[in-house]
Amino acid sequence: MRSVASIYDENPEREWKRLEKAPYQSLEFSVTMDRLARHLPGKGRVLDVGGGPGRYTVELCRRGYQVVLLDVSRGCLDLAVEKIRAEPAEVRERLLDTVVGDVRDLSAIDSDSFDAVLCLDPLSYLDEPAKRARGLTELMNAATPGGLVCVSVRGYLAVLRHLLRHFQDKLGKPYFTDLLRTGNAPVNGVPVHFFRSEEIRELAEAAGLETVEMAGCEGLSTGYEEETNALAQYKEAWDRWLSLVIETASDASVVDGAGHILYIGRKPT
Repeated sequence: MRSVASIYDENPEREWKRLEKAPYQSLEFSVTMDRLARHLPGKGRVLDVGGGPGRYTVELCRRGYQVVLLDVSRGCLDLAVEKIRAEPAEVRERLLDTVVGDVRDLSAIDSDSFDAVLCLDPLSYLDEPAKRARGLTELMNAATPGGLVCVSVRGYLAVLRHLLRHFQDKLGKPYFTDLLRTGNAPVNGVPVHFFRSEEIRELAEAAGLETVEMAGCEGLSTGYEEETNALAQYKEAWDRWLSLVIETASDASVVDGAGHILYIGRKPT
């Protein structure tokens, strides 16, 4: 995790801009916020684990939630504080705290204290099954009984298609063999685990969560980045396509093939 922190500390602004740098990347944010709006309670406390510079934290504060932001990167947390300071006073006061921490150890967070717990991508940085199981358990422990745990991870099938399209030279190397065998591959020098949808569902349910919904964040656009970005120049067509992506995001075939897979579960009462 120190390696992960150093990557994000190097350029926190890059992570802040990631979800808005092009229409294709914006789909991840749009689908995720749509599903959160459907399932989160009307108000309450949210823990954003691995929320980086606070893209989701700031949006949830705008929508009336009280949020604690936790991340391994001090640089990202500092940027989140800077971003929230630009908001109106009633939004600023809803950011309760920023905490340096790791999804595998949430001992700094009170158990059973959050109406919803988000963990959007950090589990993908855990390259061993035991670490991923530990992370899910920690997330569930932070939620109130009946509270939501919302996790997104990187999709295995999508990365295979990406390699086929852009890195054919990798397909005959140990890199590709290891990915097929373990689901792990190095990204920017750091091991990343890529998930099948059933893998994250089974992991969450083994931790004790009750599955509510799953969604593919890039939806039908997964793998069609250039085409998606080109479509966005036509507003009416883009609006229709965005609605279609959101509407079909929970279709099983869409979920398993997406670049990012969103899992929403509930802690039993």
